Amino acid sequence: MTDPAFRRLYLLVILLHLVGDVALSPFYPQLFERLFGVTDTAATGTFIWVCRAAALAAMPLWGLAARRAPMRTLVVGALAVAAVLELVLAAAPTYTVFLVLSATQVVVTMAFTLAYPAFVGTGRDRLCDVTLFAYVVNGGVVVATVLGAAVMALPNPRYGIAACALLYVALAALCHRHLPRTADRTAIVPAASEGAASGGTGHEGARADGHPAPGAPGGGAPPDSAPSGGGAARAATTALVAVCAAVLAAETARLVVRPFFTLYAEDGGTGTTAAAVLFLLPQATVLVVLPLARRAHALLGRALLPTACLVAALGLLAQFLAPDPVLLALGRVAFGAGLGLGHVALDLRVFEATGARGPAFSAVATVRVGATLISPVLATALAGAGLGLPLAAGAALFGVLALTLALLPAHPPPSATAPEPEPAPQTTTAHRTEDTQHA
Repeated sequence: MTDPAFRRLYLLVILLHLVGDVALSPFYPQLFERLFGVTDTAATGTFIWVCRAAALAAMPLWGLAARRAPMRTLVVGALAVAAVLELVLAAAPTYTVFLVLSATQVVVTMAFTLAYPAFVGTGRDRLCDVTLFAYVVNGGVVVATVLGAAVMALPNPRYGIAACALLYVALAALCHRHLPRTADRTAIVPAASEGAASGGTGHEGARADGHPAPGAPGGGAPPDSAPSGGGAARAATTALVAVCAAVLAAETARLVVRPFFTLYAEDGGTGTTAAAVLFLLPQATVLVVLPLARRAHALLGRALLPTACLVAALGLLAQFLAPDPVLLALGRVAFGAGLGLGHVALDLRVFEATGARGPAFSAVATVRVGATLISPVLATALAGAGLGLPLAAGAALFGVLALTLALLPAHPPPSATAPEPEPAPQTTTAHRTEDTQHA
């Protein structure tokens, strides 16, 4: 199988993980009532929290596993186990059993998140890859929601849940046959000697695309041009901590505005259907602005991320100050534009800091999951004092992040991760200035 073909398999793994995670999430109250007769809304809240906590606990473990096993082994094994769990889940007799099995399924399928850095790590155009991933995420949410509605429309949703096992089996067979047995390992983890020499930071030695780093044999610079071992490790750690903080702020700002937005819109005089359309408007805007990501990146370079955060902040602020339906719609569009461009810019920063490698990337993914635990609590507390306050909080977080990023040095601090190769003249500036579900 050619390189582009097995890269498409990585995208399928990512898409399957997204569909499995999102498909039934809007319908949990109805699902629990139909399957188990559970009508208490607290059951849905408990289910979501337990699954998110399981994801948070699992992510570092998969990062460690990525240091020792090739991507093919991790993905095929997780797909096989997930297929079995899906069948058992469909037969769960009680809500408690369903909850425990679902949490176990989340732990297993978090391995699929490593397909994202593996996909980027085997590419030659990082900006194109993260933009394509943004399309997959935002388009996949729509597909997943339609699939979830179809499952709920069945006479018995258990049949739909069980049928999902066939998707896992089919994808496991494809991955077992076509994913590289060992070559993909260098795309997500350092060699054993690198990990030992660098204290396990995962940023020294071979580059993410398999080419030697500067200072390594065959690299493009002499050994004395590379930072010292200790200095490189400190710079890499600092960059990772900084990008984790940016991800936490951006994800919390994005998620805190979601739980009570439709209530806020209805409270301002918008009908239920119109409120639902307004709720989806930012995601539709993301799909519209993503084709502009390359040009925006070429024009702004590293300034793209703070600019996108500022646009998102202004969009949220407009929604908070002007609940009128027309102005609210304009604010939602501005918010979506900031999210779309910010998604690409932030992911370039993430891969600049992690080098598309499992352990460091899993730290960022863990922070992202952590934001899903923080944001509902923050949203609930704020909405109790005013339904518009989550919008104000999101605007403030995006604004502070934009200001902080704007005040940082124009160029990233030296790290042990070498820049990506330049595939074409038109992308040279983009890759030298910045390497990135969301802003």
